[in-house]
Amino acid sequence: MSLFTAMRSGVSGMAAQGSRLAAISDNISNSATVGYKRADVDFSTLMTAQASDTTYAAGGVASKVKYDIGTGGAIVGTGVSTDMAISGNGFFMVASQADAAGGLQSFALTRAGRFEPDDAGYLRNTAGQYLQGWPLTSGALPAGVRRDDTGSLVSINVAGLTYQGSASKTVDYSANLPAQAAVGDTFSTTSSFYDGLGNAQELTLTWTNTGPNTWSVGIAAPGYTVSTPTVAGITFNATGPSAGLPTAAIPPITLTRGADTVTLGMDTVTQFNGDYVPVVNKDGAKAGQVSGVKVDEGGKVWVTFDNGASQALFQVPVATVTNPNGLTPMDGNTYALSNDSGSLFLADAGSGKAGEIQGGAVEQANVDIAEELVSLIETQRAYSSNAKIVQTADEMMEEVTRLKR
Repeated sequence: MSLFTAMRSGVSGMAAQGSRLAAISDNISNSATVGYKRADVDFSTLMTAQASDTTYAAGGVASKVKYDIGTGGAIVGTGVSTDMAISGNGFFMVASQADAAGGLQSFALTRAGRFEPDDAGYLRNTAGQYLQGWPLTSGALPAGVRRDDTGSLVSINVAGLTYQGSASKTVDYSANLPAQAAVGDTFSTTSSFYDGLGNAQELTLTWTNTGPNTWSVGIAAPGYTVSTPTVAGITFNATGPSAGLPTAAIPPITLTRGADTVTLGMDTVTQFNGDYVPVVNKDGAKAGQVSGVKVDEGGKVWVTFDNGASQALFQVPVATVTNPNGLTPMDGNTYALSNDSGSLFLADAGSGKAGEIQGGAVEQANVDIAEELVSLIETQRAYSSNAKIVQTADEMMEEVTRLKR
């Protein structure tokens, strides 16, 4: 009977619009959730076989939920160095546990890049997921990194890191010696360089005017053997195009202690009227503790130490799939691979189809509140219209029932 199918069609319409209302409510409630991807409900017709061409049996409507995962949201800066956003295609890889043993790790993909170190130093997002990356060796990826699965990934940890320091190999000294200095005047400079353990060592140079335009320099470095502790007879041109320059190059000095060797160069020493102005430049660095973390557009996690040194320790890959909208949504703005999504590939940020990583920023939800409110009104009216169909069919059934009396 057509009245029954009309009522069934109205009920299916109410159910479909109810599903759409649920999706809209989730979109609105998550409009401020970092990395959220809006849900939508599509409708399709349910057709039933018609008994004849003189009557019509209503089939109703079916609903199907889809997620707009492939559309990005606006990227906004946060000023937090460990926050990350992907400009373009791709996802961050996260895990439910930190480097779980025994193959118990559960990996997922996400665009929610608000990561902060926890009490153990692991970078985790607001859903408690651990950011995954590749450890770097001397700032570069080691050989054998697997890009088609998660076997090479580790949970990124920035706690307890120390910079071991690096030994100084060269010390470059330059200075202007006052031409007006009297015989016997001395000028001294004390600087530092670093041994193999990153400890600061003292270096002192003392200049003495030994005669007109003639100087000697004494070099002292406690604990080190100085190849030439005193260089005497350093003379400077008083006239001509080379005035103020030494008549002969000052030979380099070698400082040695065990396996540590430092070369002291004095190639740019001059003698002009004026003040004694020494400048000392050296390589190497002292040992240091972590003072900051930042991420560059290529996905490398740089750790800055309090001695001014910085080091790339991890690289965050950008995970890409053939069909992002085919991923299976899970809690915490995460997604799992499915047959519809295609296979996983872990790319370097900014290469191929993978987007670049922006540090100190996050991706907002791809929800347009105005559009959702318009859809909310449309859904309410459609639901009321379907309810009216059920009500009308019920009244017609009552009319049929009264005919029997």
